[in-house]
Amino acid sequence: MNVSIHPSRLSGNILAAASKSSMQRACAAALVAKGTSVIKNPGHSNDDKAALDIIQRLGAIISYRDNELVIQSNGVAPTENSINCGESGLSIRMFTPLVALSEKAISIEGTGSLVTRPMDFFDEILPSLGVKVESQQGKLPLHIQGPIKPVDIEIDGSLSSQFLTGMLLAYAASDASGVSIKVKNLKSKPYIDLTLAVMKQFDLKVPENHNYETFYFAPSDLQVQPYTHHYTVEGDWSGAAFLLVAVELQGL
Repeated sequence: MNVSIHPSRLSGNILAAASKSSMQRACAAALVAKGTSVIKNPGHSNDDKAALDIIQRLGAIISYRDNELVIQSNGVAPTENSINCGESGLSIRMFTPLVALSEKAISIEGTGSLVTRPMDFFDEILPSLGVKVESQQGKLPLHIQGPIKPVDIEIDGSLSSQFLTGMLLAYAASDASGVSIKVKNLKSKPYIDLTLAVMKQFDLKVPENHNYETFYFAPSDLQVQPYTHHYTVEGDWSGAAFLLVAVELQGL
């Protein structure tokens, strides 16, 4: 087969595909931030779909209008006995602490490579917060039953920042007061910056960040009333890199 290719110039406007890191955090924040959340530029990847399925099973109601995702939630109020995180490592680490906000026993499952990954940090940390945890020798499926009771804890951040993201969201949702999450050897600090920024955008209680080593939830009498939150999912510019390079080369 012969194909002819003719030189041309790029023109027009594009919107970078939604960042999975931003989209999944927005779903989690919308779940625990009571009220209505309007998310612009929502993602449609398999990981994003898994996050949307999870928050619906945990009580959120979702709908679409144009290119906006609308999430209504009264907090974590499970309507199912299980959630499935697919193959998303972020979902399993972030949503498990949120599942622990409920008194209902919930099974947490996954597929593909996720079922072989170690989940020992749940066995180590959650029981100290009053949460019942059962795993298959540190692997999926997990069986979780809360509610979580925030106290001072220390976690190892050398493996992933994703578990810390889940704990920060869970502490904020449980109205933690006068307690700290200490972290040693934290990796991927920019992802924690993203988590804190999302929490602020959804009007969740944001802890004091002491050099990424201690996150302190100060006492507060402020009661936040449910209202509409607006959030635009960041673009994943790494996915748009080839187009940016093409435009740059075009200008040479």
